[in-house]
Amino acid sequence: MGVRAAAESDSAIAVVAEQGLPEWRPGRKPPALAELVAQSDVVLVGGPSPARLARTVRLLTSDAQRLPALDAQQARQRAGPVARVLVASGDGNTAAVVSVVRSGAMGYVMKSVSARTLLRSVHLLAEGGAAFGAGVAEGLRGGLGMLPQLPSRLAFPTLTERERDILELLALGWENKRIARRLVLAEKTVRNHITGLFRKLEVPDRNAAMMRARAVGIGVEQKAAEV
Repeated sequence: MGVRAAAESDSAIAVVAEQGLPEWRPGRKPPALAELVAQSDVVLVGGPSPARLARTVRLLTSDAQRLPALDAQQARQRAGPVARVLVASGDGNTAAVVSVVRSGAMGYVMKSVSARTLLRSVHLLAEGGAAFGAGVAEGLRGGLGMLPQLPSRLAFPTLTERERDILELLALGWENKRIARRLVLAEKTVRNHITGLFRKLEVPDRNAAMMRARAVGIGVEQKAAEV
């Protein structure tokens, strides 16, 4: 009730729905949840168990691209995951934070934050950014070694997991044929993904994409694995 009251005090935020997430199994998603995620820009997730939080975040993000959109126009407008997940938890342990970020969350705040901080975090995610509250960001910095996916996830949040994989290999200077062999994809599929990458990164060509990736640390210290 407190979260809803805070959200409703902000004229720029509309509460689409609130729902308790039932127990779920991989491959089985409650239809109501799919509809909720399809309508949302940001989904706020809370819960007492870090493991449960991580599973919920994976449910909301890993398959988000395959959830049914409300209509064809909305489907065309959404190039990446249909919702960005903000976690509010009472556990600020570094391992807990790392776990949910690796699962796909773009924000993590403590349940004790003020309404103002919570709403600011929601706005940051809605605008394409990431948000980590006081007491969380410092611990997360200490756990960066546990987050090999963090640079691309935070810098380019609209990319799918496959596009992130390809961007990392592009940043290493790999050609399409080698990328296709490494990821066990057809070269045409790789080309299609790269075209999508250029659009999402708003770059004209391969070199520009490489430069954007390396500017945030992707591919700078990685060593290419020989196929």
